[in-house]
Amino acid sequence: MGRLIICTGRYAETPYYVNSVCMNVYCVEELCYLFALNPFIITNDFMDESLISWLRNECGLDKLADSLNALLKKGCTLSEFMNTFLDYVNYCDADERQIIDETIRSNSGLTDFERRKHQADYLLRNFMYEAAIEEYEALLEVLPDVESGLKPIIFHNMGYAYANLFMFDIASRYFKRSYDMTGLADTGIMYLASMRMYMSDEKYLSFIANNSEYHDASLALESKMNKAMGNFEASRENTMLSALKIYKDEGNVASYYDQIDKVILKLKDEYLKMVND
Repeated sequence: MGRLIICTGRYAETPYYVNSVCMNVYCVEELCYLFALNPFIITNDFMDESLISWLRNECGLDKLADSLNALLKKGCTLSEFMNTFLDYVNYCDADERQIIDETIRSNSGLTDFERRKHQADYLLRNFMYEAAIEEYEALLEVLPDVESGLKPIIFHNMGYAYANLFMFDIASRYFKRSYDMTGLADTGIMYLASMRMYMSDEKYLSFIANNSEYHDASLALESKMNKAMGNFEASRENTMLSALKIYKDEGNVASYYDQIDKVILKLKDEYLKMVND
């Protein structure tokens, strides 16, 4: 059983928008949850009047707002500001607080570009693919030559995001750019996998035949796909699809369309959940 959490302040009518993760929060516990989930989003951007005003006017936390305002006026560090906030709300447990403290200290040694990449990575991990792509693209536009070492992983992650949006042709281009820079085997396999998803079998096989440098990667990809196919054949989803085929072959139209409607409804719910999150 989880620990009891007593809510602090009131639920806001107007949310506080956390720009780095494209999310609205309606209470301080939700904000602390975001901090605990990904402490890399904690930057100096939170040390401003808009957060203090929201705490005072929307959450009714005048005492906390006064304390944070006093810290800003004297010129506090991010660590001091966040410790005051987290101490007052008392949402995060000891382990979460330690991770947050360590992350704030380690972030102090990161460049602004590295921090922005971490923010985009957070969006990617939480299935917000379009928002992640926008953040990566914005970062690439301002990335200086001295930070060019970030480009391969950014290109790789953009390929991953586009692949999850089923835009495999675009995904393949980004995987290719990353692979050309690093030569990493996994990236090469993902490059071929994305090509295999949008090319015809004839075109894909022709590409492999004419580009012998991808021969080993293509064999590794086929091994992974065969394994994935075996896992799918043993899955609940495959059992359900097999049952649907039986309904259709037997002419049991009512049962067939009833099950199809259930599948579509489930997929719609999953999609709406992903979008809303």
